[in-house]
Amino acid sequence: MSDLNKTYEMVFKRMIRETDEIYSFVFEKPGELEWKPGQHAIFRNMECKVEGDKNYRIFSLASIMEEDFVMFSTRITDQSTDCKQKLLQLKAGDRMTVEDPQGRFKIEDFDKPTCLMAGGIGITPIRALLQNMDFNCINPKNLVVLYSDDRGDFAYEDTLKWINRKYDGLDLKLISDRHEFMEEIENFAKEMRNNADYLISGTPGMNKAITDKLTSLGVEKVNIKTDNFIGYK
Repeated sequence: MSDLNKTYEMVFKRMIRETDEIYSFVFEKPGELEWKPGQHAIFRNMECKVEGDKNYRIFSLASIMEEDFVMFSTRITDQSTDCKQKLLQLKAGDRMTVEDPQGRFKIEDFDKPTCLMAGGIGITPIRALLQNMDFNCINPKNLVVLYSDDRGDFAYEDTLKWINRKYDGLDLKLISDRHEFMEEIENFAKEMRNNADYLISGTPGMNKAITDKLTSLGVEKVNIKTDNFIGYK
């Protein structure tokens, strides 16, 4: 197996219920595993043997290396697949595997105006981006975070608000109305146009709708990055 596809075994530590439907799963960090904020990876539950369903899922890493643990979060409901339901049965000491993380969802320049847009569970890579910013004590020039959830339940809410209070160049907005969410995006884009970067993290449908909105306002696609959350079930 090449280094590009190296697999690491992880030991489960604990589960955190972030909201009614969003759960975080925390593991001991394998010594050789490395990743960058905003990346995603293939996680495999070795105990998941469900006929007709794969025993792996792709999740963004919500933690940063400096936290010295691996954490991913996902939405689990009664309609979720058996493989996702089995995550709720993990016990301390159980094992999963993770493959080398990939992806280029990142903040390019903290001195450049940037808008981070997340829908629901799409906040996971943005948590890592903000944790990394905080760890390095970077005060951005104009970083706007728009986090939308129709249910009004926001994962990592305390952590996000704590980081937001520390930096005057950061503006976090938790939004439960999708029309307000799109209005905030439009206002930022009209002011900044192509003088800003735009990072979108959510379902493919949400990402496309926001991308279409931004391009209709004259934002060039070179300034837009997306992280697609596929397969909620």
